[in-house]
Amino acid sequence: MAFSPVQDAVDAIARGEVIIVVDAEDRENEGDFICSAEKATSETINFILAGRGEFCVPLLPDVARRLNLLPIVDTNTAPLGTGFLTPIDHRSGKTGITVDERCCTVREMANPKSTAADFVRPGHVHPLLAKEGGVLRRAGHTEASVDLCRMAGLAPVGVLCEILDDAGNRATRDQLSAIAKKHKLHIISIEQLIAHRRVSEKLVSRLATASLPTAKYGDFTVIVYEVKFESQNPLAIVKGDLASVDAPLVRLHSSCFTGDLLDSLRCDCGSQLQMAMELINQAGAGAIIYLPQEGRGIGLVAKIKAYELQEKGMDTVEANHALGFKADVRDYGVGIQILKDLGLSKVRLLTNNPKKTSAFIYDGFNLEVVDQVPIVAPTNPHNERYLATKRDKMGHNLPE
Repeated sequence: MAFSPVQDAVDAIARGEVIIVVDAEDRENEGDFICSAEKATSETINFILAGRGEFCVPLLPDVARRLNLLPIVDTNTAPLGTGFLTPIDHRSGKTGITVDERCCTVREMANPKSTAADFVRPGHVHPLLAKEGGVLRRAGHTEASVDLCRMAGLAPVGVLCEILDDAGNRATRDQLSAIAKKHKLHIISIEQLIAHRRVSEKLVSRLATASLPTAKYGDFTVIVYEVKFESQNPLAIVKGDLASVDAPLVRLHSSCFTGDLLDSLRCDCGSQLQMAMELINQAGAGAIIYLPQEGRGIGLVAKIKAYELQEKGMDTVEANHALGFKADVRDYGVGIQILKDLGLSKVRLLTNNPKKTSAFIYDGFNLEVVDQVPIVAPTNPHNERYLATKRDKMGHNLPE
């Protein structure tokens, strides 16, 4: 599927046009028509309704509070936590079902002067509660539509409708491409939008800085960061004057409670962390970016469950898949932003994982990996299969 540049899609939203947004193939694998509520017309609403899915208006919590829109259930058990709120119509309509009436409803929902009294309930327009932070908090169409409207300089209230095929099933990628071509619509993915925002918006800021003398590896400085819209607090562990080196050694290290703290033999994480600190100490300057992405991003509890499955015969990739996760769900955008905050433009990356190197190709970061430095930890009977799986299934540069 050929995607448009994100900025082209944003510009189309700003002009009041409809675009198509798709999510990940291992999520809903769905395409939605999306436009802004502020710029909606009867023609665009009629076109969007041709998607045949649910007609919804994503909005942020402050709008929901202003319009007194409450969750339609006390306990949301939807598989992806879609935040359906009280369905409404604008009180100027008769039944609220016509295209003109729905257009009036969505435009008035985007009007900052509207109040709860301007609407009747229940109605035919389904508001959806988007998370603050948009797709950086939840990779859904709800958040994508709000993000796109905000990025277009419009009220962060969108309009969406899932696209179904003639048989009533989710339209396939090929069908979505054909629709986009026929109607000359821009089509983008939520993954694109996430990458675009991570590049174009500054998400990290320093909270505290302190000296960190270590017993084995000399003196470091530790910097704790906060990440906008997220609860994580990554660390930068810095040695020496980074500006004194053209391309300092750097490691993007995902947290591993069992390996880093307990010296577990099931993985090579703890060994890689210690080796990185030793190599940076020898070099005199460098940094470790410590990212809270336990278990390749699935969390500590899920990682222990994956261990349990591995003890029953699965490898680490099979165990993640059995639990409903990708083999690796980590994201390095925050780590890259921290490297930029440290003033770096060139780095020598301590890794065996090509994914970490390819993360630097995102346009706009102006950060170059000039060398991929191997960091191969010793094998033992407990991690031999784990390391073989990383090499054979995940493409890590490890010896036979």
